Amino acid sequence: MHGGEQLPRRKDKLMNWILACLLSLTLGPAQNNWPGFRGSGDSHSDARNLPLEWSDSKNLAWTANLPGYGQSSPVVWRDKVFVTSMAGENKEKLFITGIELKSGRLLWTREYASSLAMKDLHIRSKAAPTPAVDRHRLFVFFESGDLFAFDHQGKLLWRRELAREYGDFKNLHGLGSSIALTEQAIITLIADREGPCYMLSIDKTTGKNIWKTDLPQSVSWATPVITTYQGRAQIVISTSGRVAAYDTASGKEIWVVNGLKNNTIPSPSVSDSLVVIGSTDKGSNLAVRLGGAGDITDKQIAWRAANATTLHASPLVYQGRVYFVNRVGVVFCLDLQTGAEIWNTRIEGDCWASPLAVGDRIYFFTMDGNTQVLRAGDKVERLAQNHLTIEGRVYGVASVDNALLIRTGRRLFCLREEAGRR
Repeated sequence: MHGGEQLPRRKDKLMNWILACLLSLTLGPAQNNWPGFRGSGDSHSDARNLPLEWSDSKNLAWTANLPGYGQSSPVVWRDKVFVTSMAGENKEKLFITGIELKSGRLLWTREYASSLAMKDLHIRSKAAPTPAVDRHRLFVFFESGDLFAFDHQGKLLWRRELAREYGDFKNLHGLGSSIALTEQAIITLIADREGPCYMLSIDKTTGKNIWKTDLPQSVSWATPVITTYQGRAQIVISTSGRVAAYDTASGKEIWVVNGLKNNTIPSPSVSDSLVVIGSTDKGSNLAVRLGGAGDITDKQIAWRAANATTLHASPLVYQGRVYFVNRVGVVFCLDLQTGAEIWNTRIEGDCWASPLAVGDRIYFFTMDGNTQVLRAGDKVERLAQNHLTIEGRVYGVASVDNALLIRTGRRLFCLREEAGRR
């Protein structure tokens, strides 16, 4: 009798496994990871089953309170979410937290003392650099210069104190550039106009330098973007007055565009052979053609936008178009190849978080908790207007299958389709 009962169950499990395999083949591979700032550096997501609509009572799966305060985005590897934050009058406490993606349950928190005391001012960054994660390790960077490597269970593997090694950071607004990853290395940009300016390539396993490249005195809160063009891997950075590319293996400069203004917050966006730069200065929102060498200011600029600007959010390059959000909440859609304006429309306000592209949708997250969803394309089509009640600002987002994560200074929200009805 017992064995007869088990046979149908085994058949059911087999059928469920077959159906899951067929579904995977139909929908494509699952997106279970959001490894760094803007995901893989472009704000594109292949996540399935993301909610189109939500509110405080609809499709809100869970919220988690975070220790201290932070402006970084969450990162995700499979079933774990990782976030950073800080606390103290001199930002002396650094927090790294692991959270279960499914439930929002706290898995672990690590607290460390900062190696550089910095007065906690309203205008100064607060745990702004976003972490990065791969299949083995979590890498965390703070504006104090403290750089950590952990395993996914929160075990410390190594630590660096860059301010003690290369000099204190003195910029009044603090540092904000997030780290980027190659297969072997962590790329860290330090651009502090009143202090040291350099870029490091650091071995993931040992924490030791692969190379260090000194940079012209400048400032930047933009994150390096790693791309490959004609077989050559390069790191594109945007610092005050210039955008430049460096060889990933050696740290040598490949090309530079000079003469920009107010280009220090939005990160570069790369699509095929073009690099798009955002700025609050109209003439500095432009596209640069890859493939040049040396000073290419007068040679490789493909176009300059006539009216589009952006303050915090990085330009989104998607399906042959570029989307900018300016400081008063006007979205501009431009043709990627020519820079010609296709349309513009107003949303609820400025976006600190960069817009997110998923399928035929683009999500625009304003700082006050409103999210407007537009259809990607050559005309303005509004799909949804959503609101969460928050304190402070929305700083960053992450997107994986069945979960959209929104981070404010002290809380993390997980949105999930049909969550409110389960």
